[in-house]
Amino acid sequence: MTTLRSLSLGISAVLSVGAAYLLFPATADSATVRAAAEEPSDFERIPPVVEDIHITATGQEPDANALLQLTYAKGQDLPAELTFNVGDKPVLLKRDDKDPQLYAATIGFDFDGFVKEQEQRQKLAEQKATVPLFDGREFLGEETVQFLEPAKLREQIASRVAIRIPGVVLPWPSLVVRPERSLMVTDPLVVEDPIRTFDACTNTGNPNGAWTFNRLMTNMANQPLTGVDPSDFVENWMRTWGTSTTINTFPVPARSPVITQVLNTWPRLSNGKLNLALSPMRLLAIVNRVDLRTNTAYGGGSAGEGRFVFGVIRRSSTGTCTVHRFTVILEYGVPISTCPAVRSYAQQWGNLGTLVLGSPTYNASLQAITDQFTNANAAPNKPNRSAINQIRTNEFLQNPWELREFNILRGNTQLSIVPAKQTPHHTHNNTALLANYINTNQAQILAGTYSVPLSYLGTPFLTGSVLNPSPQQAWRAPGIVNNNARNKFSLNTCDACHGRETLTTSFLHVAPRASGAQAALSRFLLGNGTLAAPTTFTMADPIVAATPRTYGDLLRRQGDLSTLQSSLCRTSGVFQEANFQPLLATD
Repeated sequence: MTTLRSLSLGISAVLSVGAAYLLFPATADSATVRAAAEEPSDFERIPPVVEDIHITATGQEPDANALLQLTYAKGQDLPAELTFNVGDKPVLLKRDDKDPQLYAATIGFDFDGFVKEQEQRQKLAEQKATVPLFDGREFLGEETVQFLEPAKLREQIASRVAIRIPGVVLPWPSLVVRPERSLMVTDPLVVEDPIRTFDACTNTGNPNGAWTFNRLMTNMANQPLTGVDPSDFVENWMRTWGTSTTINTFPVPARSPVITQVLNTWPRLSNGKLNLALSPMRLLAIVNRVDLRTNTAYGGGSAGEGRFVFGVIRRSSTGTCTVHRFTVILEYGVPISTCPAVRSYAQQWGNLGTLVLGSPTYNASLQAITDQFTNANAAPNKPNRSAINQIRTNEFLQNPWELREFNILRGNTQLSIVPAKQTPHHTHNNTALLANYINTNQAQILAGTYSVPLSYLGTPFLTGSVLNPSPQQAWRAPGIVNNNARNKFSLNTCDACHGRETLTTSFLHVAPRASGAQAALSRFLLGNGTLAAPTTFTMADPIVAATPRTYGDLLRRQGDLSTLQSSLCRTSGVFQEANFQPLLATD
């Protein structure tokens, strides 16, 4: 069976990989990092690779009318029985006595709905509709929509013969999704909505609106639960830039301009606390990252992330405004699981494409979506009951650019600086240790199932903050055997993805904007197209110049959302989830 993931990867590349759950210091100035705790591989995050799929009608009751057979790739350490969710109902896949790679279960399947989907796909194919194909985040090309011939499919269902499901019948054309409405919302009619946003420079909008930095951080602090004043919550976070600290043995120097140019100029209340109603944070974008979801077939899964991107501004005593080279991204985990709920959530985003961008109806509908992950108590099992996964900052108030990552750690109520995901300390670039790591983990890197560890071969490895000096660098080292593995590793770091690996020169994928303007987006997102019609662009690999690399991340996200919202959990969704491999990405 050909799957999108196996178009350029060997099936055997995905092995059982442990997921590292790291505990980091509870305070920004802590000099130690607690040891990482290794947990068993989580199939929601790293599901087993499926090599072939068959579905056979049995003629039984609706909840047991089909036999699902999954053939898993060799080289995977799988138990004799696997729990597999069909819709929101778990079934037990059992290993075949004669074929150890074959697993089967009786399920409830909507054959009529599946035939109708293939009829729709046939019409799209006749219209020469195409599907973009990606290997992770690299564009491979386009192909015409594929389908199973409906008449033959009906015959196979009626005669109860096994129907082979090729991977090419799964994706849907990306044009179903309007990216400027459903993926990356930057229109001033939305990000300057007078009901939901506020601009401290122009003094317009609602200081307590649903999309203001004030409201989002107040919900995150959750004072009724934690007793933490939201103003203290934000100030404690801002002051982390004012003190040098050590993370994973690596120094994270103070960045005093953040204190002098941002915190010290932040308006205060009469009691001396920060006035969050006048936060110097201008909304740049509201971003749907359902593409970062985990697999719902082997557990509840997740609906990915929802993000708010802010640009830092400063209003002077004379009323003039400065747009700082400083962005703050609030990255929320969407507290939604199970296939039906995740697909319903995806359809909510997709349905925004039918509304007039920036209209009262559109903005109210978008808020109904974002409230699901921004409201206080949205995630009862997380710290502060906030759905926030992490806050990331890109700051260039002093040279060089620096990226930081913050989280609310368990047992704490405040934001703490934590190691930046998937990124070693910059001193490891161009070293034998880096080459060893990439060569040793080549299969997992190519498959997107690796996790950069806190330490490697007894040496502290994961960085505490990310610097991106000029000229910008890609991750490289003498002795790396596979340049594709090097590329994928580098692309997934915070600095190279914002720099040399994607031909980005500004370190920002979403740039700060002036009042009334629309935030500029990077070429990595738009390709050679526009927000309404994203495409791809091709660049030379920064290390092997003869190797072209083609990217277009919004086009990839567009196709992903289209496929997710266009099929049901008991039709093509069964096969999509069996094949779905979560995306490894840091941005």
